[in-house]
Amino acid sequence: MAKKLTPEEQRERDQLLLDSFDYDVPKYSKENTPFFILGCVRSGTTLLRDLLRDHPRLECPEETHFFRWADPFASPRFNNYYRTKLFKEHRELDGIEQFGFSLIMDFAQSREHLSYRYGHDYLRNLGKPDARLYDKTPQNVYGMFLINAIYPEARFIHIYRNPLNVVTSLLEGKVMPKHSLRGAINYWTESMMLLKQFKAFKPELLLEICYEDMCADPDPYVRQVLEFVDEDWQVLPSLSGKTHKEKNKYKKKLSKREIEIVIDQCEPYFSEYGYKRDSFMDSVKGFFAR
Repeated sequence: MAKKLTPEEQRERDQLLLDSFDYDVPKYSKENTPFFILGCVRSGTTLLRDLLRDHPRLECPEETHFFRWADPFASPRFNNYYRTKLFKEHRELDGIEQFGFSLIMDFAQSREHLSYRYGHDYLRNLGKPDARLYDKTPQNVYGMFLINAIYPEARFIHIYRNPLNVVTSLLEGKVMPKHSLRGAINYWTESMMLLKQFKAFKPELLLEICYEDMCADPDPYVRQVLEFVDEDWQVLPSLSGKTHKEKNKYKKKLSKREIEIVIDQCEPYFSEYGYKRDSFMDSVKGFFAR
């Protein structure tokens, strides 16, 4: 834990931050342009982020949500999002002091400026100013087109998971707040709708990875990601033993009727992404006592 500063030390530190604040927004070089992991929540974005953190050139902060909200940057509602306890905890984990973040929010002129300054300070605090940033905020799927407008060369990695397991996780509410069945389903379907539109617009910028396949054998899929973003995969150690196979909790947690509803509501994407209705229904028959 960092040493608590005296009031005088804190004032000096705050003044240094203020004096060093850069109002310009430097452009990333092509090889350092951030890339973005996104999709539906509870689909393996955190696992993929953690696997990539073993790469010596890559660094990823906690979830930023900078491009998630539809409210304009610096509008009252936009600013209020970042006053929540969750985002304060994220900033603490990233080593961003509250005063430093207040400076960024007060003086940044756009989301691009906010994102750049936050990333710059995050890397500086790590002692790796030349590292390449990537972002893991699944809900940034709602801002994909805005991200593309700001970073035209940025790549996106979509990791997708069987919606039956996504819905089960959201119904349990252990990691995120507990959702209704309807809300959990829409988390999955809305992300798929947006990704389908982006794929039609810029297919060359999007790579899609199946969560179940990556869990079963992570090395080839993480290699595929690194090649897609033009990073050296050979410097990454073996990832064997760092994942586990999908547990398919839905078989014990969802009723037969709930499974039918999830599959029906998630079509046509359920089938388009390789999940076959009949095979899933057949596989759970023996688990139903009602």
